[in-house]
Formats: sequence, structure tokens, C-alpha cells
Amino acid sequence: MKKNIRYVQTEVPPDLYARLLGIARSRGTSLKEQVSTALEEFVKRHHGEIEEDAILALVGSIETDEGNWSQRKDWRP
Repeated sequence: MKKNIRYVQTEVPPDLYARLLGIARSRGTSLKEQVSTALEEFVKRHHGEIEEDAILALVGSIETDEGNWSQRKDWRP
């Protein structure tokens, strides 16, 4: 099993889901594998944009004892 795996959950419209599923089936892969591949391709395509923005480069780079602040709900109003 891979270490430090992060899980992403999202909602997509039915037509996009059907298209993703169709692509996965035509390639003989699972929907999960196809979505991971799509995300990798998206990040590769936009990687230079992130590198150029110093503030965005910091996002997710710091770990705290309190955990991931972006996922905590107790500090939000």
C-alpha cells in the first residue's frame, strides 16, 4: 500500500460521470484509475502556473500538530 495517499471526493453531473465511465471502460481501466490519470494530466498541464506563484507554492507545505486546518470545521463561524 502506498504511504501518504490523500483521498479526494467530489460530485460531478451525470453526463460527466457517464463520459468518464465510458472512457475508462474503453481503455480497460476502472473509473478510479481514469480519474487519477485525468488529475495527473491536469496537474502536469498547469504545474508551471503554480510554480510561478510563491503563495500558492506554500499551500499544503506546512504540517501542524493541530492537523490540517483546511479540513477543520471548529474554527469556522
